[in-house]
Amino acid sequence: MSAKDFFAKGWPTRAAFSVGKFSPPYGGRFFAGLAARVLVTFKSNLYYNVYDNQRHVLGPAVSDAELRRQVHRVFFNSALSHYELFHNVGRSRLRVDEFTPPVRLLPETAAYIQEALDYGRGVFMLGCHTSNFDLGGIALSQFLTVPLQVLSLADPPAGYDIFNNLRKQGGAMITPITPATLREAMRRLQSGGAVITGVERPTGQSDQPVEFFGATAYLPTGYIRIPLRTNCLVITMASLYEDGEYHLVANPPLEMVRTGNRAQDIMTNVRRVLAQVEGLIRRHPDQWMMFERVWK
Repeated sequence: MSAKDFFAKGWPTRAAFSVGKFSPPYGGRFFAGLAARVLVTFKSNLYYNVYDNQRHVLGPAVSDAELRRQVHRVFFNSALSHYELFHNVGRSRLRVDEFTPPVRLLPETAAYIQEALDYGRGVFMLGCHTSNFDLGGIALSQFLTVPLQVLSLADPPAGYDIFNNLRKQGGAMITPITPATLREAMRRLQSGGAVITGVERPTGQSDQPVEFFGATAYLPTGYIRIPLRTNCLVITMASLYEDGEYHLVANPPLEMVRTGNRAQDIMTNVRRVLAQVEGLIRRHPDQWMMFERVWK
């Protein structure tokens, strides 16, 4: 079963939501451990996708035994972060100061975002699927002084609709990617606003060959046309679990490189963005919640 097939069913996400909403924290950890054990024992495509992704991140020197342990940690961390999303939002803890564990916008991250906003050119935040990126995205939308538009997966299957509804309950402005929402995002950025999207999830539609962790991956590149057209600033960021808290971490604002060659500009700037995303993922590889195979 692929990741797309798994979430398209809808019922696994609804079942997990019910468990997360009503279970106490010790129950959440128990069910997270149980889910991880089941997934590594009955090796579906999800297992092999994570195995291959982690092999590329950890490098050729990693042993098979350590790689298997790493895959288990990824599944456990993912299940636990979903529990904490469902437990908070499902119980109507919708304000960031109510979240447990806490979600912190690190001072340097806040400074980078404010610096970009102060230029008045808009800020396009490019995130990766690390740790509790859903709860982190809800928190980010509340931390910012301007509305945050989220460009989410186009035509999401049933399971993803549940996540989008939870994000909306927390105050996030969810807009699945369409020509209309892309135009809306560009207008928002040209007016000095804020937009966020993920960049390292294969879509299977117009993905292009790019270098990622030293090997050729097929990933979307169209997002980079937005800052090239709008002249906004770009910030790469991630949600990471550290010291018992979720931290929103980021790199300094990035200006787009322009050479006069449109195709070269796209690939050059995509590579710059992905290099920064690699650095964020490397901080805690077992928190990279990527269940689609990135390298074919």
